[in-house]
Order: sequence, then structure tokens, then C-alpha cells
Amino acid sequence: MTELMWPWQFDRRVRYLLEDNMDEDERIRFAIEGMDGQLIVALDERLLVVKPGFVREPNFGGVVASTYYSDVDGIEVRGSATNWAIKIHMPSYQLNEDRAQTYQGNRVRQAKDFFWSTYPDTIPITRWALQKYRPYLYMIAELVGEAKETYSASQ
Repeated sequence: MTELMWPWQFDRRVRYLLEDNMDEDERIRFAIEGMDGQLIVALDERLLVVKPGFVREPNFGGVVASTYYSDVDGIEVRGSATNWAIKIHMPSYQLNEDRAQTYQGNRVRQAKDFFWSTYPDTIPITRWALQKYRPYLYMIAELVGEAKETYSASQ
């Protein structure tokens, strides 16, 4: 993990999923924190969409989608009456559902009243948080552009 301390790093559910889905040599550049502890984490070469489950020891549950920047097709911000969502268009992502849990016969879902929170490539976010993290969305777009240039140059 990075030396900087982000508020979400104090969430054991998130730390557990990151440790489980990151290689030792990877570092976190930054993260966009949505509702219910959901995150978009920018690593050096790829993105993670982290969706922690309910707190339940020893493994906290959750789902993580991973994709390389060169595989991202775009970033979409959608609005609804009260909250927004950030969708990373990544058609070829890897989904780690090893930690997904069931609760009363249904998959674990945070924000049951917010239907976008169940998609593995989308996080719900409040309007004020979206304004705070907007510069990071532009940074992700730059990382995607650089990766695509590098990929097309190598072809």
C-alpha cells in the first residue's frame, strides 16, 4: 500500500480486499471513494473497482473487478434524483468473487435502494463527493490515453 493515508484505509473490509487483489509490487496512486465503502482504485497499470461486503470476520466478503488501463473504453457519470454513479466501461475485466457472500439467499449488496451499486464496474457516489473526485476522473482518463498510446505503438 502507499505511504499516504486515505480515510478508506481505516476500513478493514477494504484493506482486506486490496491485500487479496494487489500484487506486492503494485502501489496505489489514488482512489475515488463512493458510497457504502465502494472504491475505484488507480494502481500503476490497472484499475480496481472494490465493493466490500458486510463486516463479518474472518473474511469480510466483497467483490473486486480489475482491468488494465488499455482495456478501459471510457468513463461515464450518471445522475439520478439523489445520487450519482461512476461507471468504468471495461468490457474485459476480471472479477474476483471469491469473497462474495450470500445473505438470506441473495448476493451481498450495499445500498439496496440504489440499483447501480450492484454492477461490478460501477460505484454509487454522492453529488458532493463527485465534485471532490472529478480531477481524479480526468487523471484516470489520462492514464487510459497513455496506456492506449503505448499499446498501439507496440503493435
